[in-house]
Amino acid sequence: MRWPFAQKRSTLLASDVNETSQSPSTRFAFKLFRELVAEDGSNLFFPPASVMLCLAMVYEVSSGETRQSMAKALEIAGLGPVDVKLAIDALKAVFQRREHVEILGANSLWCSAHAQVRSECLAKIKDLYDAEPVSLDFASPDAVPTINAWVNEKTQGKISRILDVLHPLAALVAVNAIYFKGRWTKAFQRELTRDGLFTTATGQQKQLPMMCEFGTYLYCEDSHSQAVVLPYDGGMTMHVILPAERTDVRHFQKRLTSGAWESYLSRFDNLPGMIQMPRFKLDWRAPIEPALKAMGMERAFDPKRAELAGIQTEYPPVWIDQVLHRAVAEVNEEGTEAAAATIVLVRCGSSQNERRGRDFRMVINRPFLVAIRDGRTGTILFMGWVGDPGKASPSLPGSTSKSLDR
Repeated sequence: MRWPFAQKRSTLLASDVNETSQSPSTRFAFKLFRELVAEDGSNLFFPPASVMLCLAMVYEVSSGETRQSMAKALEIAGLGPVDVKLAIDALKAVFQRREHVEILGANSLWCSAHAQVRSECLAKIKDLYDAEPVSLDFASPDAVPTINAWVNEKTQGKISRILDVLHPLAALVAVNAIYFKGRWTKAFQRELTRDGLFTTATGQQKQLPMMCEFGTYLYCEDSHSQAVVLPYDGGMTMHVILPAERTDVRHFQKRLTSGAWESYLSRFDNLPGMIQMPRFKLDWRAPIEPALKAMGMERAFDPKRAELAGIQTEYPPVWIDQVLHRAVAEVNEEGTEAAAATIVLVRCGSSQNERRGRDFRMVINRPFLVAIRDGRTGTILFMGWVGDPGKASPSLPGSTSKSLDR
């Protein structure tokens, strides 16, 4: 079925789209998305800002080729200290206090009794990342509950536990936690919510509560997709991209680059229309080191090659052992509540439309991309792929919940 407006311009995912955004965090977000998205199109939800900030703290204690590979993965390679600071400041700016929306972000650095972060590195982490440095005996039975309690507090109780165990030779634990709660500028009317069919990534049809609203929205479309912007009070927005029916979804996901995103942002127009989308809850968790290795960070995870000279320990070598992540979200008629935590464990020891005569109609009844973006800074706070809104706790194929709370 054709969209309600004829498409006469190039598509959002055209092959000539510039592959790179000017923003390091946007480039990192889409690069990580393409590595994390599952072959079967199942749910994915993660906060690029959280992952980048957490890894960047560990980047500050890296050296040599490890530092170079981490810089490349974080999309800050070739930037001088001033530009790196600007990139980090742009991420932190999302969490500045504002009216009508709750956005909280916090960093912490937990140091083992048998390891010490060099003073110059620690000073930079405290200053640039506003991190809370804490000395903690990782062998103590109170260590894991202490870190989990910090995450629980910073996420307003949405993530009560992310760690289950700590290796006794863990040298350092870097943690980032974020929380977001926003109300739609124009709420969906509950009386318009009706059960409707949603076709999941596996082809299963489910009856789900479908929210509905009429109004004027930032909207764009091409032969491959429809896209709409749903604003929250306080300057945050949710962007929803719905691939056309019979689209090769895997191909569509792999072509979602930062350049395609920037092109898509430039094509919106204010148009009247109707939006129908499912209420949903997501709880996504997984170790993400496989994705980071694929992005060029293999050396940092190799005990024989990792160079983390900013950490001094009596039990060398030192390497990144795990990167754990969990994110939760609930989207309903009133708005969205979402939270996430990322932990890095360092171990030692052995086209706009010209037709205005028709309203658009966007029925989100099949898998779609969602991104929560700060309209002031352009930073993507959360992004993901919703392959099955009725499935509460998906995870990556091959992932383990050994160290994560269910």
